[in-house]
Amino acid sequence: MNIDHKLSKQMFQFTRHSHVLRPFAIFCATSLIFVMATAMAMLYQGADPMETMMNRLLGAGVLFLLPLGMTWAVTFVIQLLVRRERPFDDGQGRSLITMVWDGPSFPSAHASLAFAIASIGTIFAPELFGPWLWIGAIFVAWGRVAVGVHYVSDVLVGAVLGTIVSFGSTIAILFFLISQGLVD
Repeated sequence: MNIDHKLSKQMFQFTRHSHVLRPFAIFCATSLIFVMATAMAMLYQGADPMETMMNRLLGAGVLFLLPLGMTWAVTFVIQLLVRRERPFDDGQGRSLITMVWDGPSFPSAHASLAFAIASIGTIFAPELFGPWLWIGAIFVAWGRVAVGVHYVSDVLVGAVLGTIVSFGSTIAILFFLISQGLVD
């Protein structure tokens, strides 16, 4: 067993037997990403009140959902190419959460999307979010390993992938919108 599997299994075993870490890890692995996405959605709702709702939704769709969609698509393609088994399928033991969609493990889509949200939040509102979205993304990634559905390498690659794809796609979208005179 390599160091990635050993470290992942130790994190899982420690969390499984902790009355404090277990519920926190479950929250981080399953719900925290939705809290982060809601914070980002509220950023667009708090835009200029003179702006129509349709323009706000269009802005949110282009500047938030498009980079997230691109991040998810790249992650999904890599998952299909690599097809790595999840820890609970690889003999680690039953995970602490029930998987709704049981796809490949590598890279972690939750980690990719959490770090994508942190990247986008940093681009558009660093003074509002500061390090909070990055801390949330780290907890999402930790939670996915701690509940036994990912290996450490899954979330590390997911974090790097989510940061690079979302940052690059957001900058490309902004460059395009500015070059077309659609935004200042």
